[in-house]
Amino acid sequence: MDLAEAWNERLAELVGWRTARRREIDWAGVAARLGTRLPLGYRLLAERFGAGAFDGLSPLVPGAPDPRLDLEGNAARLAGAAAEWPGRLDPYPVFPAPGGLLQWLDGEDGQLQAYWLTDAGDPDRWPVLSNGADGTAEEWERFDGPAGQYLFRLFTGRRPGAYAGGPPVRFEPVRSARSAVAPWEDAGREEWSPDPRW
Repeated sequence: MDLAEAWNERLAELVGWRTARRREIDWAGVAARLGTRLPLGYRLLAERFGAGAFDGLSPLVPGAPDPRLDLEGNAARLAGAAAEWPGRLDPYPVFPAPGGLLQWLDGEDGQLQAYWLTDAGDPDRWPVLSNGADGTAEEWERFDGPAGQYLFRLFTGRRPGAYAGGPPVRFEPVRSARSAVAPWEDAGREEWSPDPRW
């Protein structure tokens, strides 16, 4: 078993996720549309869990039933927002700029956001950078490891971070756009952006 897969299995045990079915994702198509491969640990995580939320923290997954959780759509929205509001993720540019940040995890109300720093040629070597809601440089935290390890350590308190939750953590799959958003969050919302202040 690959190290990244082992962390995903530990994460599944932690959250009580017993579904063994793997989601099929056209990774070659995703890579062609984004212009880059994605880290193996993340790809295995997306196939293992699919779209959903770990107590309010949602991995962004290609083809998610809720467009707000779609990795590719979010990357395009974030790039557009960064062009309109430069400096939002300082000191880093936004993907697809060289060395730009590519978001893969989004928390409710901006409680935690995680990105890959795409400055290394090999996506499996991209570090995870995370921040809280305001995205200031003073808040950036770096983690070197696969997505499953990042989440496992975050949920078990083995790393500092802005995540206020803790064990027991559960994973809730998203089956439709409506199931991902609580009714009070969706009421009157015209259009979604990666950050409600944009």
